[in-house]
Amino acid sequence: MGVPNGSPGGVHEVFAQQAARTPGRTALICEGERLTYAELDAQASALAARLAAEPGVRPGRLVGVRMERGAEFVVALLAVLKAGAGYLVLDPDFPEERLRAVVADAGAAAVLTSGGLEPLPYDARHDGVACVMYTSGSTGRPKGVAAPHRAIVATVTGQDYAPFDAVWLQCSPVSWDAFALELWGPLLSGGTCVLHPGQRPDPMVMARLAAGHKVTCMYLSSSLFNVIVDEYPGALAGVRHLIVGGEAPSPVHVGRALERHPGLRVSNGYGPVEGMIFMTTHPITAGDGPVPIGTPLRGKRVHVLDARLRPVADGEVGELYAAGEGLALGYLGRPWATAERFVADPFGAPGERMYRTGDLVRRRAGTLEFVGRADEQVKIRGFRIEPDEVAAVLAAHPAAGRVSVVAREDKPGERRLVAYVVPRPGHAVDGETLRAHAAAALPSFMVPSAFVVLEALPLTATGKLDRAALPAPSYEPGGSEGPRDEVERRLCELFAEVLGVPEVGVGDDFFRLGGDSLTVARLLSRIHAELGVEVGVRTLFEGPTVAAVAAHVPDLRHHLANGPGNGPSGASGNGLPGAMGVAGTSGNRLPDGSGNFVADGSADSPASSSGNAVAARSQIAAAGGAGNGRAGSAGN
Repeated sequence: MGVPNGSPGGVHEVFAQQAARTPGRTALICEGERLTYAELDAQASALAARLAAEPGVRPGRLVGVRMERGAEFVVALLAVLKAGAGYLVLDPDFPEERLRAVVADAGAAAVLTSGGLEPLPYDARHDGVACVMYTSGSTGRPKGVAAPHRAIVATVTGQDYAPFDAVWLQCSPVSWDAFALELWGPLLSGGTCVLHPGQRPDPMVMARLAAGHKVTCMYLSSSLFNVIVDEYPGALAGVRHLIVGGEAPSPVHVGRALERHPGLRVSNGYGPVEGMIFMTTHPITAGDGPVPIGTPLRGKRVHVLDARLRPVADGEVGELYAAGEGLALGYLGRPWATAERFVADPFGAPGERMYRTGDLVRRRAGTLEFVGRADEQVKIRGFRIEPDEVAAVLAAHPAAGRVSVVAREDKPGERRLVAYVVPRPGHAVDGETLRAHAAAALPSFMVPSAFVVLEALPLTATGKLDRAALPAPSYEPGGSEGPRDEVERRLCELFAEVLGVPEVGVGDDFFRLGGDSLTVARLLSRIHAELGVEVGVRTLFEGPTVAAVAAHVPDLRHHLANGPGNGPSGASGNGLPGAMGVAGTSGNRLPDGSGNFVADGSADSPASSSGNAVAARSQIAAAGGAGNGRAGSAGN
């Protein structure tokens, strides 16, 4: 039985109440480690006591947590909350420049890593904040969304859109609000959370975890869901409740999933991070036609309004405003942005606010349908991106003049971010230079898939950007040498197949040819099915060429030499891995980001696992003035 909606207290307090009710039940599973509710509560309480004794970790302050996904990471988050502070998750895979910027912008008092606690010179107060999640900003800077405890608790307790006293897989990026769904959902209701190791979801690992731990509930971005249905259908075999979100679900893929798995319940979840995970959900019972975003969760309200904040008629298009439980307090240090997006709710009690989502919808018979956006914000593989932020980073390159970043869908179902750049007079710039510049400042999902250098941006007669006249990018092989043996020949064919290009050389970069995290998953599935060897996601990200992948699977040459009938078994009939071995799976703990937050941006080996050692101050501390140490209250 789940926790009733309206449970009093913060996230850590509701968890402690659950731990008292079910102390011996398994709360957390990560690789070979299991923690019961009592063990997780005890470890978090012990760390909280040590943190509270350190300078900076006080009620109303923020603590950055930079660790690999694992039991230690969850203990740290819970400990920060128990110490009275709020947490700011720092994804170890994000560029150092971005991590330093968000820590300074948030005014975090300290950063907690596996190596210890590092105090910082900021002292911004954020009373009532449970966590801060940074999202892309239209002004060219990411903005921190401050969520109160109540927003999390109200969204994952007392609801009927999914059972939380069940076994959940936690595989969403830790910087997403869906992370809170997969972690706090089960932990506040007596369920079990199974943590996916590594920072990038690996469908093969997900399939193993789902089968090995009898996972019954899962959240997937719509794009990843499509890949799972196409390439790894066995991953859903034991799942009973699946929520898809981030983008409009594909009716075709939903239909396939329901047909293959009669006991599966699929729901579409909608909601901006400012409304905490979901504002509405819709149970999907058929795979034909556009999927609605549904009706509000218990305790949440939505309004469909015109430009003068008047309700529109049923069937008419209006902008969606979110209200009720789950709303964020606002944007850290941006009172003007908070006032613009969080406005007085004329339909609520005095003092209540509603959030202007920017999403255009229509209501039919009480059910909401998504129509589009009122601005330039886009979704790429489930990630919310403001093209202006990407353009601002590129425009900071000394050789870049005018920059425009747009989302293109040159192939059905494949939406990609493309940057168009006009060099400054007297300067020259190329795509590879711009890609490196962007990758140093932006998370990988915000780095454009292609860079097109133009003499001038096309304009309409009124002087606006003529999007229709922007040329399609070309994803051409770099002219590297061809395959040198049978393994490389077959890998080159598979690379070309998933990328949709005529041919690929052994040294051509997968991502320069338009690859992304989802085409990586498709490629690894094809390699496994065709060649019978399992290659991990991290292997391809570290060495995105045929030559590099071939070097990771030396045993494959022996198997191919003996003929296809003598090789590994390949994928089993249920879509679960059945290969002879794993090359660089994401099940390995990543070597970077697990130690101290140090000045040169590298990560030291963990100095201590106790969590109370104080590391040397980092370059973040020296950065000082980025936020003047006064990010301000998140409230309006």
